[in-house]
Amino acid sequence: MSGTTHARRRVLFLYNVPDWAIHHVGLDWASEITDTHEVKLVRYGRHENERPETWDHVVWGYSTLDYSGRARLASLLERPLGWGRWRRPSPRFAAVIQDPSELFDEAPDWRTRAPRTAHLARFRRLAVTSNEMLAVTRRLGLETVKVNTRSRLPLRDAATLVPERLRVVTRAVEYPRKNLALFRSLRARLCATVERFDEILGRQVSTEAEYARLLDGYNVYVCTSWQEGGPLPLMDAQRRGCVVLTTRVGQTDERVVDGENGFFCDTEDEFVRRLAMLRDDPERLFHMRRCALERAAADLGPSIRAQLRAFLP
Repeated sequence: MSGTTHARRRVLFLYNVPDWAIHHVGLDWASEITDTHEVKLVRYGRHENERPETWDHVVWGYSTLDYSGRARLASLLERPLGWGRWRRPSPRFAAVIQDPSELFDEAPDWRTRAPRTAHLARFRRLAVTSNEMLAVTRRLGLETVKVNTRSRLPLRDAATLVPERLRVVTRAVEYPRKNLALFRSLRARLCATVERFDEILGRQVSTEAEYARLLDGYNVYVCTSWQEGGPLPLMDAQRRGCVVLTTRVGQTDERVVDGENGFFCDTEDEFVRRLAMLRDDPERLFHMRRCALERAAADLGPSIRAQLRAFLP
């Protein structure tokens, strides 16, 4: 034989709710390592019909680090054998900590609070999605690998951008960490002088074409969160040519170049000043939108593949 053929590593990737994030995170990661890994995505709880020993890696993927009370009761009643089988520790078990809220309280001062880490003891491998969480977990003495997430929304053609009045949007679920009270305060102060100032709430999953058309109705995306693993909606907006104004959370340090394709804002007044500046300077808004598209076009595939193979050897 001229060479040796290696079997692909088998990975069971667990997720919580079938929302936009799992469509982009789990499916995207799986697509990047198909030559070396065979990945199956299963809804958390339903995984108990599987046997852990038949997989090389079992990854607790998107917000699945522990059962809710309702899910635990359902498992005990409906799948008692599976429940017991999956409670035993295994060197195959890995987890992705995608949001600080999986370890910390949802509060503005979460970085100074005591984390919850007991539920991580069962996992032999840990991954995080941002430099922020990499620093936090290493400070806690947890060995972690960083694996970036990204938007796979189609990149907008820069030629379709035109100068236009300010149109602002955010997308979020009503969690404390999203700090929507700040967004609504900004809207109250500015909505009379801009064309649109909207919030998209909920977990609805649209088709890529529908979502792209929705985002194309805006030119600025605002993130007011205290805690984020991404945020993925911000990355989606960048792919459609939106300038982003954001707090310093999650992966924004790798996505935003202050003053080029967006702005970091630490206070409400700073958000207001930046938004007013873009409202009053359509030429700068137009230029920054083109910069947003240019930066969002960067190919992250090679680095994500390398990160995943370090996490799931």
